[in-house]
Amino acid sequence: MACSLLLAILPEELVVEILIRLTDLADLARAASACKPLRRLITSRAFLARLHALHAKPLLGLLLLERDRCGFLPAATAVAAAVARASDFAFSFLPDHAAGWRLRDVRHGLALLSSSSSSSSSYLSPLGDRGFFPDVVVCDPMRRRHVRVPPIPDDLTAGVRRIAVEHFDYLLAPAGRDGSSFRVVCRPKLPKQCDVTVFVFSSGAAFWRAAVLDACAATEKLFLPQSVHGYVYWRTHSSGTLLMLDTRDMDFFFVNIQTNKCVIGEAEEVGRLAVFNTIVDVGVHKVEILSKAIRGGADEPWRHDRTIPLLPGYKWRTARMAEGYLLLHGIVGNNSWSTPGIQLQHFTLDLKTLKLESLCDSISRGRHHHPQFDLLAKGD
Repeated sequence: MACSLLLAILPEELVVEILIRLTDLADLARAASACKPLRRLITSRAFLARLHALHAKPLLGLLLLERDRCGFLPAATAVAAAVARASDFAFSFLPDHAAGWRLRDVRHGLALLSSSSSSSSSYLSPLGDRGFFPDVVVCDPMRRRHVRVPPIPDDLTAGVRRIAVEHFDYLLAPAGRDGSSFRVVCRPKLPKQCDVTVFVFSSGAAFWRAAVLDACAATEKLFLPQSVHGYVYWRTHSSGTLLMLDTRDMDFFFVNIQTNKCVIGEAEEVGRLAVFNTIVDVGVHKVEILSKAIRGGADEPWRHDRTIPLLPGYKWRTARMAEGYLLLHGIVGNNSWSTPGIQLQHFTLDLKTLKLESLCDSISRGRHHHPQFDLLAKGD
């Protein structure tokens, strides 16, 4: 009765403004369970977009990408444990494929898989005995759903098909702030004297586009693709240089970051690139955050945004930035990072509140164990 009366007296826009100001998400959940009209307002895409801009999504744990397998390290919460039980990170819900499926990337709670090649590691031209570009699916292991990504049109791939491709690297990137759309970025790895060709698929527009860059010394080796504010970047073999692609205009440019030994991510200001360095100052470990405009001039200096002290008694490493958090790994005391069997403690630093919290633990497998990590947050 009270719920119905509230909606009858107040305009819907004013009810939304009241609800968005609830500081405790548990109160918001209780409001959503009060009646259907409130639940409709609170679960709408527009309301959730505003909510997530004010409150970081609750973190459920870590996704580990290890070769062709995906593991999940849940946080110590009941919700995370329930997600671990209900999710299918073995991707058994995918349809059978003659070549099998290979896990390529995990981002923002979604996974990208491609059809596996045959025993040879290189892809032949269309005159060979197997398909040129792999089949690709994007799936949600928590909801056990998947969508097939349409093949790249022949007119875009004509130049690449004449060359023996060693393999393809893929990146799964968000295409909007609401988290409901995505981009698939595909880069065929060609011989180093060949031009760089990148294909980008947007789920919203539902078509592929291509960008080509003339080969140069800086493009001989590209690795670790990531996305920031609608851009995609690759680290290069030249220490401290990024090759960036604007996925809206499909043009390439280079950015100097001084060193490759840092975590790169989105600055809080849209259109700025941030680097996160762990430093030791008078025995105290700290995170130093620098930023600069992505489209700034070549001579634009990096701006020092802040320096954040970390807990004493640990050795620290920055791992990656995702979902508005910086992921850090810590080991106690004088243990070595390369020692197998030591306990790694995974922490998150909320870049809005600067609150450092323990997320979960894992056991190190030693020097040659280098999984890729992604933060898994509770989705819409």
